[in-house]
Amino acid sequence: MTAIAPSDRRPLAGGTEVPDPAFDPLEYVKLQLQRPPYHQFLRPRAVRADQATGTVLIVLPFRPEFRRSPDLDFYHGGVLAALVDIAAYAAVSLAVRRPTPTIDLRIDYLRSAPGIDLTATAKILRIGASVARADVEIVGADPLLLVVGRGTFSTRES
Repeated sequence: MTAIAPSDRRPLAGGTEVPDPAFDPLEYVKLQLQRPPYHQFLRPRAVRADQATGTVLIVLPFRPEFRRSPDLDFYHGGVLAALVDIAAYAAVSLAVRRPTPTIDLRIDYLRSAPGIDLTATAKILRIGASVARADVEIVGADPLLLVVGRGTFSTRES
């Protein structure tokens, strides 16, 4: 796979690089979220992407298909795990500017997630030559943590 967006850096005389002012981190993340068919089913929405801080914010609108039971409006854990993976991937992919396969995913379900729109905030912990890590926090309408997770991704070029 290849990255969708052009490089965000331009070379200058003497070999130094400066950020490309035409690059839009949020648009890059939005394009990355549109590609996989599974994301088209989930319909996550990128609402903020800050390359300087390594932070990405993604909203997942609730739908009845996400329920863990037909008669309860609470999310199924698999949907929450997918949101952790998607948000962490978005942050890492933005940092390295190419697809980054998931190596490992750790999820802690702190409390039941009610059937409302959820917000996932991913933050880069480390970007290395071969591995990157990002932490994710998921909240509902209030700042009470529902889920926390950590994703590990390959940053090696294929």
